Amino acid sequence: MKKHLLFSLLSLLGISLLAQPVRYLDEIFQNVKVDSNVVYGKNKSYLSGFNAVQNLVMDVYQPVGDTATNRPVIILMHAGSFLPPSVTGFTFADKNENCIVELCKRFAKRGFVAVSMAYRLGWNPTAPTQEERSKTIINAVYRAMQDVRGCVRYFRSTYADSSNKWGIDPNKFILGGSNSGAYVALAASYFNRPIELYLPKFLDGNGIPFVDTTLTGNFEGFGGTQNLDNFPGYSSAFNCVLSLGGAVADTTLIEPGETAIIAFQGQEEQLTPYNTATVITTTLQPVIEVSGSGDFMPVVVKIGNNNGFTPNSFPPGPPNKQGGVYTQPVDGLYPFKGEGFEPWNWYNGGNPAINPTASEAKAKRYIDTIMAYSIPRLYRLLIDPNYGNPTQGLYKSDFVECNVYPNPAADVLNVFVNSLQQPIERITVYDLHGKVVKEHPAFGGHHEVVPVADISNGTYIVKVTLQDNLTATKLINVY
Repeated sequence: MKKHLLFSLLSLLGISLLAQPVRYLDEIFQNVKVDSNVVYGKNKSYLSGFNAVQNLVMDVYQPVGDTATNRPVIILMHAGSFLPPSVTGFTFADKNENCIVELCKRFAKRGFVAVSMAYRLGWNPTAPTQEERSKTIINAVYRAMQDVRGCVRYFRSTYADSSNKWGIDPNKFILGGSNSGAYVALAASYFNRPIELYLPKFLDGNGIPFVDTTLTGNFEGFGGTQNLDNFPGYSSAFNCVLSLGGAVADTTLIEPGETAIIAFQGQEEQLTPYNTATVITTTLQPVIEVSGSGDFMPVVVKIGNNNGFTPNSFPPGPPNKQGGVYTQPVDGLYPFKGEGFEPWNWYNGGNPAINPTASEAKAKRYIDTIMAYSIPRLYRLLIDPNYGNPTQGLYKSDFVECNVYPNPAADVLNVFVNSLQQPIERITVYDLHGKVVKEHPAFGGHHEVVPVADISNGTYIVKVTLQDNLTATKLINVY
């Protein structure tokens, strides 16, 4: 029987297997228009001691020339440690953050309504005690979570009053963001029951919850003396979270029936731990223990919250890392080995020390991977529940998947095959002229690490040969 090697990152190369571009899967619109500084609500500001009311604003991206009136909405939130740029020096910490703008444009070109949303900021990172630092940042996440839920309700209100200015589908919402923004989207998914306010790490020394709902209001953003109600009477439900470098306060808060999650994170992230550790602020002060995607995504999958993506024949992500060892890939999780803070972002002016090698070209290659991994799963979840169903041969022994990551690569390249019956024999790297620049012998395993730090920056062809002479090739970038 003829054997077939599926190169599992075909879709990550942006190659469509369909003859014609498909809405929501492919970029079918050339141009995007933006409605800037749309006010989606008003609320009291922490930075004013809750004495001033600020407009809550967003930029709304949509494809030019589109007449559809049932478009999914994706709401994305920026990074920035829940502090204004004047405090952190992070000039990117607003709704004009480059990676968020780029993602909004790419989603809009596929037919989505895409939103870059600002939210309330403020906490005390220099408080003298860890308890006070923990209390103020938990409340910062809580307020921002109320804001994004209010934003969802705002869109539903525009649908209900028949204006539907942006042609939305009121039943299809995705929340996401980068780092701090991802924390908010994740909290909106799993932090939703009053009993959860009594998690021990959320209590002060007297056993009193950090979040006082008589001041802050409830999870939806209603009530409280420090809060204003925004669009009551509408649902703030959503379907999925797109987490870029986010973490959850505690994995025990994730429960069956909560939203699906797609997560990306650098495995060497320092500000947000990839696994479980205490967050350290830029002032080197400990704040609170959280769990990054390496630990929370296995829980999401185990309890069935990502069942809307499966079973599928989509390319898997790289193996997860838990307890210091590499495990099997987790559907919905794409870790970037060797990367830290926001490899998908670039900055106006000098790069921050937390991402010194950032560049637009590098960041956009990571965004290529984010889009290609996410879009098929979102399409299955929101548009066609049968999309990507496995073919009959997918689970046969003559079918092998091969995964090469990260792309781009800086120091090492990982090659992973899903079958021990067809182990890797050798890996060869060629330049675009066909010259061999590296030969890497293998030892009959299914996971090989190929050093590439000694290869000049550029584009190369990687050829993977298995012991039965099955081969596959992949274009990679080395920087």
